[in-house]
Amino acid sequence: MRRLSTLLIALLLPSQIAAPLLRMLGHFVQNGARIGFSIVLVDRLCLERGASIGHFNLVACRRVLMRRGAYIQHLNIIRGPLSLKFAERGAVGNRNVIRRAAYPVSYGSAVLQLGELAKITASHMIDCTRSVHLGDFSTLAGIGSQLWTHGYFHLPHGADRFRVDGGITIGRNCYIGSACVIGAGVIIADTVVVGSHSSVSKSLLEPGMYVSQPLRHIQIDLDEITKRLELVRAPCSDRAFQKKSSY
Repeated sequence: MRRLSTLLIALLLPSQIAAPLLRMLGHFVQNGARIGFSIVLVDRLCLERGASIGHFNLVACRRVLMRRGAYIQHLNIIRGPLSLKFAERGAVGNRNVIRRAAYPVSYGSAVLQLGELAKITASHMIDCTRSVHLGDFSTLAGIGSQLWTHGYFHLPHGADRFRVDGGITIGRNCYIGSACVIGAGVIIADTVVVGSHSSVSKSLLEPGMYVSQPLRHIQIDLDEITKRLELVRAPCSDRAFQKKSSY
């Protein structure tokens, strides 16, 4: 009943009226905190002064703790049996998906924790099967990164497989570029920069910059290439080459 009442008050009433009513329900919402036109379905809500949840979000989780100046912008989906814990000015931008499956797929507790001025920018996907921590002054930058706190190993024969879970910890003053994939159990040390389109499958324990395979120049010899290909005719083009053998 309290969850439903929280939803209706946060969705339908302006923040100035909603705040005292939410406090009557047992939530901690300071004057100056704001909730936009969003679905907020939580067990426990704690918003300090200046914290805000923007418009058109779905926030359906266990607990939300947002310190002074922390914010969630617009069009985010945050759902599942997890908690949010944002330090001062910790932030989630726009159009992110943060999710955790219900029991028995997931078990125990999980937290998305953002340090001071830590930010998840836009259009990222974060799996919170286990907890994810983003340290002070760190940024999950650009768009399109994925953080996975679970994965699967398939046995060499047959259909059997087993799942491996592991939280992700990103230290202080880190920068994660666009379209990175970070796997379960990864720890990233303080002051690490991860270049765009990197796959991080093991911990990065030394400060510095990490990038994926370097861009290389490969000399193209058309005559040599055509010796390895078979010339075929296709109705949609004058000519096409079908692969005959590997390079």
